[in-house]
Amino acid sequence: MEESRPVRPAVLLDYHFGTEKPKETKIQITSVPIKKDVINVGIIGTGGFAKAMHLPNLRKLSNLYLISAICDLNGVIAKQAAEKFRATYCATDYYEILNDKNIDIAMITLPHNLHARVAIEAAKTGKAIFCEKPMALNEKELQELVDTLKETRMPYLVGFNRRFSPFAQKIKEIIQNRENPMIIDYQMNAGFLPKDHWTQTEVGGGRNIGEACHIYDLFTYFTESRIEKISAFSITPQVEKYLKNDNFVASLKFEDGSICNLTYTASGARDYPKEQMKIYFDNKIIFLNDYKEMKVYGARMKGFKTKQDKGHFNEIQEFAQAIKNGTGYAIPLWQLIQATKISFEIERQIRT
Repeated sequence: MEESRPVRPAVLLDYHFGTEKPKETKIQITSVPIKKDVINVGIIGTGGFAKAMHLPNLRKLSNLYLISAICDLNGVIAKQAAEKFRATYCATDYYEILNDKNIDIAMITLPHNLHARVAIEAAKTGKAIFCEKPMALNEKELQELVDTLKETRMPYLVGFNRRFSPFAQKIKEIIQNRENPMIIDYQMNAGFLPKDHWTQTEVGGGRNIGEACHIYDLFTYFTESRIEKISAFSITPQVEKYLKNDNFVASLKFEDGSICNLTYTASGARDYPKEQMKIYFDNKIIFLNDYKEMKVYGARMKGFKTKQDKGHFNEIQEFAQAIKNGTGYAIPLWQLIQATKISFEIERQIRT
């Protein structure tokens, strides 16, 4: 009943669901029965990335997942996606998914400022959560989310997919038995976005918190270490089109002794690779080129080439295994928190 629902935050009501509740918020698409031997998924937010990446991957993993429901503010988009991916029903109200006892996991692919709030509500209704990055946009909502996750003990994963790529997995094997700390240099040639692009506004949180968080997670994954010191500097733009967090360099010192540097730029060339990384350790160098090619220097092991694979498929496969084996976390919670807090501190430094 309406009275039993949690109070919806105004930001959700205004931004995602409008000011008036539609008369019909749910449409049955198929009569596919709920399967008890797989994880039944409800998609909350049906943007281009969800339709191009997550929904096809869930279909490929039909032995692990069943797409049960698809929700979007735009009912036409929700219905089209539900028909294409054979969901049981579509909805324009995400509470249809949260209140559905047959759905096991909420996959949240909403604008960034809604991630933490909807994840909190999903956990409180007994749903496992896959939430696209970032985990949160500020310390307050991060702490509330962490408290909720610890209280409810629901499985949870942020879409830090880079660590699940076959390249990152291979690199982790190579560096596992290293004798000394590493130096890691990572370059993200992110490309220009105008100031009014949604990711640059309060809705998106900016490019450091909204995108560079991927790399802070990757550094944490490779070092398996707590952060010790952070230093970050942004260029001083001489033209109005750039924001403070469009072009910056961040240096991270980890407790294991490793130093990790990120160069993030919106002023690079479009015909240059977006992401490159070099790792220096024990008289060896590992070079990664845009998640298409990896080379190893100073060692017998060889690199490899493949089509670009940033780990999107593997991450939801690993999350299913974490849910089934009872651990609940394909990425340890402390690592999710650390990557997010690193982004907050870097944002503070480059803005001040």
